[in-house]
Amino acid sequence: MTRPSVAAAVVRAAWRQARTTLVHKYTSATGITSVGMALVVLVVLWFVRDMDFQDGAVAAGGYIFTGFLAFGVIAAAVMGVSGELQTEREDGTLLRAKAVPHGMSGHLLAKLIVAPFDALLPILPVVIGAALLLPGTMPTDPWRWLLLGLVFLLSVAAMLPWGAVLGSVFTSMIGLAWSMMAMYVVAAVSGVFYPVTALPVWLQWVAQATPLYWIGLAVRAVLLPESAAAIEIGGQWRSGLTVAVLVGWAVIGLVVAPILLRRMARRQSGSVVAAARDRVLSRGY
Repeated sequence: MTRPSVAAAVVRAAWRQARTTLVHKYTSATGITSVGMALVVLVVLWFVRDMDFQDGAVAAGGYIFTGFLAFGVIAAAVMGVSGELQTEREDGTLLRAKAVPHGMSGHLLAKLIVAPFDALLPILPVVIGAALLLPGTMPTDPWRWLLLGLVFLLSVAAMLPWGAVLGSVFTSMIGLAWSMMAMYVVAAVSGVFYPVTALPVWLQWVAQATPLYWIGLAVRAVLLPESAAAIEIGGQWRSGLTVAVLVGWAVIGLVVAPILLRRMARRQSGSVVAAARDRVLSRGY
């Protein structure tokens, strides 16, 4: 009887860990609350259903809905992954994974499996609700659904490595919290929730230097009508450039993240975990 290869064993272990993580997360109070927040978004969509931007060029409800979808991916792939890595570094999870042969590889692969589900599950109630409250917002043909799925996967791939980068760089929750605040500021000027063309030109250039703008643009290009492109920069969706930019962010992240994760893993030790635990007990963070 042949023994399974190391790669196959790592994949199976990662899948088991991912399944356990998802079940535990979405049967806990935190996971249920994250899904329940969709009700708040649906209330907002209901109140803005008759509003519009740019003298009727696009419905405000549809624009805000696409922004919520885009930011949901960003929050899960960046904030979720970086926060989990920070917690696991301090509670000894990464140290235990490091002690097992190929344990770190399996642990990180499990996170790659979990991340798309983390991005998808909290927004499903909003997608269903938007289909009822905002007729015409959701795709009506298989091709659009396929495009939306591809945009979703590309967005996760573009942002997930950068969540790992943040989780590797910051050594405490307080530092990570400041980086999350910066992420909200970037989202505020990226045109995710309102047309970026309403901002000064220099801020439009700042927005385009971030992946958040391009993720929002990609989601809007799939879900909003062609006439909505009139309120975008240049009056068009720029789909080819959008794909190229997001692929670029994904490639750069996939190069940088493993380097920083390996460095973080090498620095993990029992004394580091103990020091982090003592700091949390004395300071609360």
